[in-house]
Amino acid sequence: MEKYKVILSPPAQRDFMSVVEHLRALTDEEAKDCIKQIVDKANVLPKTPFAYPFTRDAQLRLRGYRILATDAFLFFYVVFGNTAEIRRILPAKRQYDWLL
Repeated sequence: MEKYKVILSPPAQRDFMSVVEHLRALTDEEAKDCIKQIVDKANVLPKTPFAYPFTRDAQLRLRGYRILATDAFLFFYVVFGNTAEIRRILPAKRQYDWLL
């Protein structure tokens, strides 16, 4: 099975720092649960990037955006060649269409 390289775009890198800040505000148990969800999804992405659906937003779908969801966060990414580029990591409850 081919493994895809996963990279973070500069906006996703900044988003990741926001995730870290979010985790600091949680209890230890909540933070552990959130980290487990993120790690579980992140471990699958390099193996099966096409397993996750395209976004529901028509404009983003046309641009190839897929969405990987945890309870707390949405990972927006595109696949090209042998690379899955995570473009944004946003809180699941946030309106995101204007951010992408």
